[in-house]
Parts: sequence; structure tokens; C-alpha cells
Amino acid sequence: MQTYAQTFASATTWELNAPGKYFILLGCSLAVTVRFYVGGRRLDFGEIKSVMAGLEVGGRNEGVEFDRVQVDVQAGDTVTIGIGNGQVHYNRSNGTVDVNTLAPVRGNVAQTAQTVTTAAANIAAVNATRKYLLIQNKDTTGTIWINFAGTATQANGIRIIPGGFFSMDACALSTQAISAIGDIASNANILVVEG
Repeated sequence: MQTYAQTFASATTWELNAPGKYFILLGCSLAVTVRFYVGGRRLDFGEIKSVMAGLEVGGRNEGVEFDRVQVDVQAGDTVTIGIGNGQVHYNRSNGTVDVNTLAPVRGNVAQTAQTVTTAAANIAAVNATRKYLLIQNKDTTGTIWINFAGTATQANGIRIIPGGFFSMDACALSTQAISAIGDIASNANILVVEG
């Protein structure tokens, strides 16, 4: 496999008269468009638009053959490609992987029934040790809206439709008080579960 690299100062089309059965886009900072030709005719898969490094075309036994490649560069960039006969492939990965495994949190939960009216009120107090939250609207007709940043209104609240629920876990969890307001006079079918 032959590797080619070119640095461009502005948008342009890079044309390579290089025959091959395998193509890989090894590097670029901006998305490029790639076209493949054989005998002056663009191939059926011909134009692959807006791709980044990692694009592979052809390979072992696929029979894709081309004699010319065009790469449209959007702006100033360095583009690196590889062209070969399909016997050798180039695979690499850059970067790091950070895996955070969250251990399950075990413990008791508190389950309370709340009534939500057309006047905003708190349905859960500030809880600095909250690790889980579920609010279920078990009503069949009333919608409620909840807010963590202040007094709930229909305009600024998270909407929980009849039969719906809202939940948060340790990945992204507010410890703030929760205000709620509803669209019916008295909805006594609200369940709040905290852990």
C-alpha cells in the first residue's frame, strides 16, 4: 500500500492518478468528498460525501478497481490517504477511552403520594443525599409540570402527561426541591419515589 499526504492552503480538488483496489482515508481535520474513477468513468459507488478519517473502500476479494481518485478539500487542511491492491489493510485508532463504571446504589427508598393542584407547590423537599427520583402521574386526565429551579408553571416546567413519569438517577440527578403545578383542580394521583 502506498501512503499519500498533501497539505492544502484553501478549498481544492486533489486528483491522484493512482490505480488500486483498496482506499483508506487516514487523516483529515475537515470532512472531505471522495470520488473514484476507472477508464474516465466514475464508478457506481462513485461519490462519497462529507466523510472523515476512517473511510475504507475495497478490500480483500471485493474486486473494486479504480485508476483515479479525487478528494474535495473544504478549506486549508492536511489530507492523508492510502491506496493499495487489497492485500494489505491499514487500521488504527487514535484517542483514549475512559470507562467509568457506576456501582449500583443500594438502599431504601421513600414512596409518597402527593396532590398537585392548579397552584404551584413543592412535592419534594431539597435532598442532598438523593440518588434516585421517580415522579409518576397516575391520573387519567390531568397533566402536571415540575420545576427544579423555582416555582413550576406550565411555561417553565417539565411536562408529565396522564399515565407518564419522570425519572433521574445517579448519572444526572438534582438534589433541589421540586415544585409542581397541574391543569386540574386536584390531582391526588402523583407518586414520588426518592432514594
